[in-house]
Amino acid sequence: MHDIDAQLIHEMQNTAMVLSQASARLHQDRESLSPTAIAHLTEMLARRSDMLVRLLRDLSTSHLAGRGELELSFQRVALREICEGVLTAQEPVLRGRISLDAADDAVVVADPVRITQVLDNLVTNALRYGGAHIVVGAVRRGALVRLTVSDDGPGVPGELVGTVFEAYAHGASSHALGGSGLGLLIVRQLCEAMNGTVKYDGSSGSSFIATFPALPAPSVPLEADVAEAGHSVVLWDTEQGLVKTLVNYVANGLAAGHAVLVAAEEAHLSLLDAALGGVGIDVASATASGQYVVLDADALHTQLTREHHIDREQFESLITRAVQDTKRRWREVRVYGEIVDLYWRNRDDHLAIELEGCWNQLRSRHSFPLLCGYHLAARDSAGAIGDCHDLVVSA
Repeated sequence: MHDIDAQLIHEMQNTAMVLSQASARLHQDRESLSPTAIAHLTEMLARRSDMLVRLLRDLSTSHLAGRGELELSFQRVALREICEGVLTAQEPVLRGRISLDAADDAVVVADPVRITQVLDNLVTNALRYGGAHIVVGAVRRGALVRLTVSDDGPGVPGELVGTVFEAYAHGASSHALGGSGLGLLIVRQLCEAMNGTVKYDGSSGSSFIATFPALPAPSVPLEADVAEAGHSVVLWDTEQGLVKTLVNYVANGLAAGHAVLVAAEEAHLSLLDAALGGVGIDVASATASGQYVVLDADALHTQLTREHHIDREQFESLITRAVQDTKRRWREVRVYGEIVDLYWRNRDDHLAIELEGCWNQLRSRHSFPLLCGYHLAARDSAGAIGDCHDLVVSA
């Protein structure tokens, strides 16, 4: 058995014993107990019950994070709102000890519940061990946002600095102050699960600094978002026209905190990346956080067919799985695909229409905006393509 498990089991056994003894006394001696004694026992039951709930919650969170099984819902999160919510919840014990300095543009892509847990753990840690004055701050620095909890106390003892984010770094003192001993371990695990980091700085007082990917922020105004139409199609005559439409579609999604999955030819992906950079989107950061996902349309279009038809099993394996994996971690997802166009260009019209049907069936099970692209000059007839979509855009 791991030391973490053994120590927590010991804590939970002690708490359960206190609960059992207090409840037994209330049940057996309720007629002879004074009102003061009853009030004392009921307060103890409430306090110890809360402690047991915290122990179990922390243990569950740490184990799920350690196995990579945390359920996450990435989305746009304004840290100022998160900070205000945590401080409001902590108000009964703050007594004027905490000040807030969070910028309005400190907006990240993260799970709001888990990032609230990170901040709550750091604030609780500062209240237990820190100095008289605590500052919570959030500031954007390029593609990252820093969330800081600082206090004017003596800081972490030198011998514990190297292990401060491990279980029971504070030893028995954390138990005496009502902690599970997992608070900072969970902070580290949650930050890493949300593509972030956390570090300790004791150069002046005590500071815990968590860093998360910033929400992509276009540097230029964007046009109306065609994703609102549901299943749309862009019929393009020039690559410049296609890329202009794609930049608007992708950048709108990233700026809203959505994951964007793009299945395109390598040449178009290169043009799109350059154009996104031109409107202020950090493609490398969005890719690293998993918000921007690319698939090779050339490879997929050769793998999806069997005997001159779309292989439904291959579609499920290659396309549906990619969409589901993305939706499992992100609250909202949008998709762009031009695999259909590769069939259309080869005059395999029936394959393009079959693939459109597969996409529509997938959208009926997992609702998400879908934009398709076809290389089709204005003089050419769109034929059945228009019937498969809710909106047709020319580029």
